[in-house]
Amino acid sequence: MRHSRSAALFSLVAAFGFAPPALASEFMAFSRTWGNAIVVTDMTPEGRALPHPSPGRPVYYRGLSLGCKLGWVPGDLIPDEKKLGQYVAKILARQGYLYAVPGQHEPSIFLVLQWGYLQPNWANLSYMTWFVGYQQQMDVAAPASVGLLGLDVLRRDFRSDEVETMLDTLKDPAYGVIVTAFDFQTAKTDHPTAYWQTRICLPAVGKTMAAALPTMIAAAGPQFGRETPMAVLRDADGAREGHVDLGELRVVGYEDPTLPPRAAKTGNK
Repeated sequence: MRHSRSAALFSLVAAFGFAPPALASEFMAFSRTWGNAIVVTDMTPEGRALPHPSPGRPVYYRGLSLGCKLGWVPGDLIPDEKKLGQYVAKILARQGYLYAVPGQHEPSIFLVLQWGYLQPNWANLSYMTWFVGYQQQMDVAAPASVGLLGLDVLRRDFRSDEVETMLDTLKDPAYGVIVTAFDFQTAKTDHPTAYWQTRICLPAVGKTMAAALPTMIAAAGPQFGRETPMAVLRDADGAREGHVDLGELRVVGYEDPTLPPRAAKTGNK
C-alpha cells in the first residue's frame, strides 16, 4: 500500500532525524557575518561500499521532499518547498549526483530532503548534540563528572574550532537541513536500506529561513555523501557571496516514489 510504504520510509528518515515541535523564535538585526555552518555526514556500511560520485562519474538519483518537517515559527519567512528542492538538486549536481530523467537514466539511490527550525532546550539536548555531531570523546574539556568542576575547566581554551562552534550552536535556535540517501530499489519497500545522511545546521538568530537554507546548502555542497569523522565547518559568508537566488532555478528533482510513474505523452495535441 502507498500509505504503509510512505510511513516506512519516513520512519527510517526519522530514525536518523527526529522532527521536534515548533517553538517560539527570536529575531535580531541582520548580522553582516553569519560565520560557519556545521555539516555532519553519517554513513552506513552499505554506504561506505559505494563509489564516490564526481561530475565525470555521476550517480543518478530520484528523490522526495518532505518539506518543513523539523519545525517552524510564526512570522518567519519559509522558502518555497519546490524551489528549495530544485536548489538542492543543483548543488548535488556539482558533486556528481544527477537527477535520473525517466527513460534516460537508471537511478541507484533515492534521496529524502527535510528542513526546518531547531530550538535547543534540555528536553531535546541529546537530539541537538547528535544533530551537530558533538561527541564528548573529541572534546578535550568535556566534564569528567556531572555537576563537578575539574581539570576540564583549564582545558577549555584548547578546544577545537569545531567543538567551540558546536557548543555555541547548542545555546540558541538554529536552522537545520537533512538529506538522507537510500538504496533506490528498497526505497519503495517497507524496509529501505539507508546509505548516508548529511545534516546541516546554522544559528537562526538574525536570519530568515528563506535566506539561510539556500546559503547553508550551498556551503555544505562538497560534504554531501562524504562521511565526516567529526563535524565539518563550512563558510556561510562565502556561500552568501555567491548571490543565492531560488527564483532562477530550472532543475527538476524530488517526487514521491510510491506514486505510479507518469504515463508517457504520445501523439500531438
